[in-house]
Amino acid sequence: MKERLIELIENSPDKRIDYDSFMETCLYEPKTGYYTNEKKKLGGNGDFFTSNHVHPVFSWTIGLFVTEVLEKEQLPFVFTEFGAGDGTFALHFLDYIKQAFPENYEKMNYFIVEVSGYHRNEINKKLKLHKAAVHILKSMDELKEHSNEGEGIVFSNELLDALPAHVIAVRDSQLKEVFITLHEGELKESLHLCENEKVRSWYETYGPDIPEGHRTEVCPRMKQWMEEVAAWIKKGVVITIDYGYTNEEKCEPVLREGSLRGYKKHMQENDPLANPGSMDLTSHVQWDAYRAIAADAGWKELVHENQGTFLMKAGLFTFLKETADANPFSEPARQNRGIRSLVQPGGISGAFQVNVQTVGLNSRHNYSYFVRDPYKI
Repeated sequence: MKERLIELIENSPDKRIDYDSFMETCLYEPKTGYYTNEKKKLGGNGDFFTSNHVHPVFSWTIGLFVTEVLEKEQLPFVFTEFGAGDGTFALHFLDYIKQAFPENYEKMNYFIVEVSGYHRNEINKKLKLHKAAVHILKSMDELKEHSNEGEGIVFSNELLDALPAHVIAVRDSQLKEVFITLHEGELKESLHLCENEKVRSWYETYGPDIPEGHRTEVCPRMKQWMEEVAAWIKKGVVITIDYGYTNEEKCEPVLREGSLRGYKKHMQENDPLANPGSMDLTSHVQWDAYRAIAADAGWKELVHENQGTFLMKAGLFTFLKETADANPFSEPARQNRGIRSLVQPGGISGAFQVNVQTVGLNSRHNYSYFVRDPYKI
């Protein structure tokens, strides 16, 4: 991978590449990129966990929430997941719907849009028992070919944080962009006046208005993805789960160096240039920009909550089990621990927000989410 990056830099007119190109190459280069190679990435033997891997109850709770939405809105049971990773969420979701709502399961179309060929193969193997309900695709264009109606649920979990982003900084009251260049054969950062009109337009429109000496990330690819989804979906719900910051938070001193990080073997790597191609690279979602783009698309925000709060209101505690058995490794005990880990302070949900947008719906404030006692079992 380093050789490929050096080639890109040496062949560029200015002998440098921006962070967007660097991340795209490191993460998505065919066969050798982090997400496209055949190395295990998720779970205990990988580089990071997602909420999907805590316990199936995470997927069950999402399943409970969306089933009510689809039924009340009289929408077809169509669920579209972008960036499905190893398919763990899809497996747990489909298992739950098949058991709890068999009539809906018989009518289900579960679309998966996953750019990684390695992950598509993994998903295909994992979901073999749900083959009749699942359609595994590699792009938005393929989705449009298979489903041009654009109705139902659009779901993503930790998709946007993995999109390539530009890194900008303010120096001497000027907007600069951070590039990758070579120094004595090693990858190094260099700072140049920001001349990318797309980046400058983003900064002027969405911010954040970072202070002198500060750097941060902006992600025009997020807007591109949202606009593609907005052009496709005509009626339904867009559920986005990710970690991120408001513009105000992005300007705080603790984020002076931005949020772009690497993850390898469950350890954080603060130098994004280390281990190119062999570690995950992520940056926090700019939630103010996301919400502004959604509003411009005509979407109506239903929910923006911490993940733990969302799961409780969506019915997480209805899955608690009585545990007369003292065995801490029994299935009821494991399930209860999974629930606890999803809501306890300092747990995995603390870093994540859930944003729910609706498109063309009428019953959006009549869901149990808004009236259920979250502590009722």
